[in-house]
Amino acid sequence: MKSVVDVVNRYLGAIEDGICALALGSVSIIIFGQVLSRYFFNYTPDWSEELSRYLIVWTIFIGTAIGVRNNIHIGVDALLRMMPHTMKLATEVLLNVIGVVVSVVLIWLSYEFIKETLEYEQVSPSMQISMAIPYMAMPIGLSFAVIHFILDIVKLFTTHEEPTAFAL
Repeated sequence: MKSVVDVVNRYLGAIEDGICALALGSVSIIIFGQVLSRYFFNYTPDWSEELSRYLIVWTIFIGTAIGVRNNIHIGVDALLRMMPHTMKLATEVLLNVIGVVVSVVLIWLSYEFIKETLEYEQVSPSMQISMAIPYMAMPIGLSFAVIHFILDIVKLFTTHEEPTAFAL
């Protein structure tokens, strides 16, 4: 079972890392091009700032999943460090279950919001794309986070390692 968790973590991690690298690299190129264009041609493309903003939003939500995968989301673990092993394990499972529940609620709410966006055919001001595209960052990023929370629960039960606690 541990190998399945590791394989899923590795492939999903590669997808997440690739999306973030592509998005942040694109933002760098777009902003650099915007600065050059403004300086040399006294022209700023309307779409450049908007696209950069949407790419950063995507990076934030995919980055949330990366944080869950690497166990680097914010937390206080002083009490957890003093607990006996079984209590640590139960607490870690509980924290991961809470993470799943909160993420699923947010996914559902974002899905409802996207549904309304599509219903009213809302488009972005400059690029005239459906606003559902930038809004999809939330359910996709949080879905990746849910997978990582579940994989962490499975890992807690299949390995005999000491729970790591939520690191800061």
